[in-house]
Amino acid sequence: MNIKVKIFLFTFVFIATMLSNKTFAQKEKIYNQMTLDELLDIDVVVTVSKKPEDLFETPLSTTIISKKEIENSGVTNIPEALRLSQGVIVREITPGNYDIHIRGYDDVTKNVYLTLAYNSTTLVMIDNRIVYSYLGGGTFWETFPVDLNDVERIEIVRGPASALYGPNAVTGVINIITSHAHKKGKNIVVNASLGNNKTKHTSLNVGYNWNDKTKLSFSGNFARQNRFEEEYYDFTKREYTSLDNLEMFVSPIKNFDTYEVWTYDEYQKELGAYYDEELSLKKLGGNIFFTHNYSENSNIDVAVGAQKSQSQKIGFLNLSTPLSQSKSTSYYINSKIKLNNLYAQFNINSGKDENNYKFNSYKFTNVEANLEYFKQFKNFNIRPGINYKFLSCNSPFTYNEPLSFNTLNYQFKDSPRETSSYSAFVLSEWKPISKIRLIGAVRVDKFDFNKNYFTNYEVASTYRINKNNLIRASYSKANKSPFFFDSYLNSSMVLRYQKVKDLNGEPVLITSPVNIDVKGQEDLKYPTITNFDIGWRTKFNSNLSLDLELFHSKVKNFVNPNVYYLLESAHQLSDQGEIVWTIPIVESHADVLFENYNVRAKQFGVGFTLNYEINKQFKAKLFGTYQHTDLLGNKDISFETTDTSIGAINGDKILTTYTNLTVNFTQWSDEATPSFFGGFLLNYNPNKKWNFSTNGYIYSNYKYARDNYYEITNEDNILDARTEMDINANVIWNAKTTYKINKNVMTNLTFKNILGDHREFGFADNIGASFLIGFQWQY
Repeated sequence: MNIKVKIFLFTFVFIATMLSNKTFAQKEKIYNQMTLDELLDIDVVVTVSKKPEDLFETPLSTTIISKKEIENSGVTNIPEALRLSQGVIVREITPGNYDIHIRGYDDVTKNVYLTLAYNSTTLVMIDNRIVYSYLGGGTFWETFPVDLNDVERIEIVRGPASALYGPNAVTGVINIITSHAHKKGKNIVVNASLGNNKTKHTSLNVGYNWNDKTKLSFSGNFARQNRFEEEYYDFTKREYTSLDNLEMFVSPIKNFDTYEVWTYDEYQKELGAYYDEELSLKKLGGNIFFTHNYSENSNIDVAVGAQKSQSQKIGFLNLSTPLSQSKSTSYYINSKIKLNNLYAQFNINSGKDENNYKFNSYKFTNVEANLEYFKQFKNFNIRPGINYKFLSCNSPFTYNEPLSFNTLNYQFKDSPRETSSYSAFVLSEWKPISKIRLIGAVRVDKFDFNKNYFTNYEVASTYRINKNNLIRASYSKANKSPFFFDSYLNSSMVLRYQKVKDLNGEPVLITSPVNIDVKGQEDLKYPTITNFDIGWRTKFNSNLSLDLELFHSKVKNFVNPNVYYLLESAHQLSDQGEIVWTIPIVESHADVLFENYNVRAKQFGVGFTLNYEINKQFKAKLFGTYQHTDLLGNKDISFETTDTSIGAINGDKILTTYTNLTVNFTQWSDEATPSFFGGFLLNYNPNKKWNFSTNGYIYSNYKYARDNYYEITNEDNILDARTEMDINANVIWNAKTTYKINKNVMTNLTFKNILGDHREFGFADNIGASFLIGFQWQY
């Protein structure tokens, strides 16, 4: 972004002020102008500036999904609840398993060595505790110990926020805020629902509140969802088929003497890669929450929990079909201490993910400590802090001995990869007058296994024209962090190359090995985004409000696995030295190296949220986002011959030649993000007994594409190796009716995906219609 645009950011508030009819000299405070109802209706958010503030005042693009919205809407899990927010792309891969993005960049920041994309650019937190996989990036939603019964609200910040929360908040932050034991004395809440397709959801919260000074709660949750089909996509046949009929899209050599290759049945049996074809998701979670307030400004908050889950989803290396099955167990400890203006947080998250393709299994331990101090001056405050992380990952992909897809040496060793990161940051805010707010933040992160310093920043400003209008602008930079997979990946595969050649008038089947070594690299740079946001919030009247935003961003420093071939060819020479026949590949070796690559992306978009409260009984919300993404640079699959050399001629007059070839097998694409996505929420509460709610989530067409780079031998067969799947535009329409029997008991009926079967994620499952009957008891 050029210097003129940066100067505009800082002068934006001044220009807007000059255009308004109000003057800076006005001293009347905004909140003094509000009625009691308006003050009571203020939504409070903490994620944007790390302290409670009015949502209307926030300088960043922000949405709150409230507990009431979640309960009324009929959503059954946390990822689905995100469909109630502007700017969030929510795709159901298989029933209950989701891939979630903020604003887009779906297919351009993935780890392209894996079969399909999944999100690694959105930072997700539970009570400010980061829940993120540092093996290859991403968030595994099904492994959360908490569920909707624990959630007080979900805060979504759209746009880079790494200056506040560290790397990986590239496109935004999702902070899930929990709460418990609100009223004094006993607090008991039981929820249960049953539905078609053997769907079950149950949750329990039991707690006690000692005069709002001390709170202790226990919560548990269980969920099960089945698939609506039992077929799997076969990349070789390019169609859905039964599990027994799957084929491998790449077949490693099994016997090096005979060049016999693995079949799917043999590979599956050797790995024990079996599926529960019916099950999509089964999860069990439990938590204990404890809070004690020493004084008005000092408290301690401790949470511990564990989960056990089993799911079928994408996101792992699989040589036949996109879906793999995983069993995950993990536990966490999260402690927060506030002592006047000093804030400290310490958490541990440790567990194991066992994949049916056992080489995908891994163990992990993440330890994080954070210390911050807040100082308020008259019109200025500052919040400096430091952060430390210890990360450990034990994966067969990252050992010193390469993981062989031929011999399948996938057994765990006592050789975890470990690293630490050290961070320092500062967040400051200045209010020169009551209507103007200027915010700046900068953070530097250093990882032991990467020589680079990752520096992120953010500057933002707001101007409160009057109590009903606010304009804001922000400019920020954020990056992904290094991952164990990209840094330490170490695997090998030997494939069989076969071709029939005419040698001396006779057809001969030529068989030769192709050796492939895949290696990660330390010290890479990682995708970095710079983003400019501008927004306007207005309340047309007490019943109607609008939040409008425009954004423009650029991404660079992509990581790509480039392939470096050394091809050995043989040529039979005649007595005159002419070539009689040629064997193009006698043997070949390929080094696949993760490297920074010359691809860039840019995005422009606009989003809105319109809230309309027709009366006390009827509320409506409409929201949407339009975006357009462009890719620049070397975005296409390419071949480049970098060197050729001639070897010796043996006694049989066979000449050996060597060719060095560099190949980019990645077809970068911007088609995986829908150009429009949004939704609506309508709620009618005619009396104290009944509540009727309906909501919809809408997206336009998009496309998934996958290139089997094992089949690509030259530029002529690129399209032959590509598989594409179009995802049609769709409306996901849901409805819920609730009836309150008495002050303690409610029943409900929920219809989901009323318009019927559809596919949301490429090469994954169809999602069918469902209905649930629910019950709630609270005391």
